Amino acid sequence: MARILYWNIEKFGINKINEPRAKRKRDGTLTIPPPQAGYRREVIRTTLIQNTPDIFVVVETSTGTGAPGTLITAGGETGSLFLLQQLRAWFPAPNDWRLVPPLRLGQGNVQEGISVFYNHANVQFTGPWGWQGGANPSDSVANIGAGNLVNYGINWTGALPLGNAPGGGNLINPGIPYRHLAGQWQFHGPAVGGVAPVLDFPNAFNRTPFLTTFWEPANGRTIKLLSFHASPKKQQSADGTNQLSYIQEMTTNLAVNEVGVIVGDFNVDIFNTHFEPIAYDRLLNNLPGGVGYTRQINPTPNVWPDKGYVCTMIRSHNSARPWQTNGYPGYEYVIQDTFSSVDNILTRYGGGTAVGPAANITIVNRVTGTTYNRDAPPIVGAPPGSLVYNSAMALNAGMPAAGLPSALALPPAGPGGHGGYVRGNIGAMTTFVGWNNYRRVRSTSDHMGLIVDV
Repeated sequence: MARILYWNIEKFGINKINEPRAKRKRDGTLTIPPPQAGYRREVIRTTLIQNTPDIFVVVETSTGTGAPGTLITAGGETGSLFLLQQLRAWFPAPNDWRLVPPLRLGQGNVQEGISVFYNHANVQFTGPWGWQGGANPSDSVANIGAGNLVNYGINWTGALPLGNAPGGGNLINPGIPYRHLAGQWQFHGPAVGGVAPVLDFPNAFNRTPFLTTFWEPANGRTIKLLSFHASPKKQQSADGTNQLSYIQEMTTNLAVNEVGVIVGDFNVDIFNTHFEPIAYDRLLNNLPGGVGYTRQINPTPNVWPDKGYVCTMIRSHNSARPWQTNGYPGYEYVIQDTFSSVDNILTRYGGGTAVGPAANITIVNRVTGTTYNRDAPPIVGAPPGSLVYNSAMALNAGMPAAGLPSALALPPAGPGGHGGYVRGNIGAMTTFVGWNNYRRVRSTSDHMGLIVDV
């Protein structure tokens, strides 16, 4: 199986993980950059090292200004390339980490990119689109013409490997140089009157999904990976997510030996009884003509502590609290409603070597750590967090709580044996929200990552 880590890293760019270096003032003294970027980089590093993925998707990459489908620039470009360097340092040969050049998605002030990193030693990038160079957007290889494809500019040299997309069982762009390939940013729905309309998500200015395809030689199959960051406006997010069910590459044209994987921040809370059906019913086959995807994170009963097991967003450090109120694992640091559980992964298998089902879905909680197995009884229907992550906060060194966060009591400690602290414990709150603890996790992102084996 291939392991995919998806993470909305809030406003991802170079300043997120590598603050500018010290500068000398006119008086000869140095301006020393703050250490926060190093804290955030360490949260990312330890997340990747504990359960290393084959593909790592970062949503919410900053872009610089430009037309949809063109290469990102500015802090998103330098940040993505810097993180690629870090991945190569953290995971040396025989690993071979690469980056699909991120493209601008959407228009105006909602525009973002998506950075898809992958280990070429395990999966090979196959497009599905091609690169025509300059200020042009990516397009299908058929539209550009194989002979008109070009390499990326100097900044992106080395992001993709030398060599050609494999032949054999791979049917997507076999023999095309890797460095001529690109992700897909525009999609067409089913033909109406002989014409396949361009899909909007749901408006022309909204961000589109980003499709990247990979050949997995160990299992002889193609992974079609569709990454999406929906609008934060509820109706737009629900309608935009619903539009994913009309993408032909992921539905009608998902072939034998192909697995479809949809990851993203859909901005639709799975507990919202109005917008959740609009967003997901057709994707999940709950309507006639549904497309048969399986959603990995599903609602528990809409009560505490149950819903804390599926929350994916966390509060600002100013409003997060370690109180026992809502119980393990959410306490009072997860967002309680509206956007409590908006990140998800959906999978569908096309038969043949695609196999399935997906396994080990885990919400990567770097506050409490996972697996979610510290309180009893287990919550019915909640993903237990099959993969183990420690807390990224300061950890206890001595028994009996060795390896657990020192600033947040976990079960069987705390009031009633369910963890947390009694509301109003100012000392506990001050320690909890400090930079050694919760703030370094929240400063990295307001979202938790999701990891799954497909």
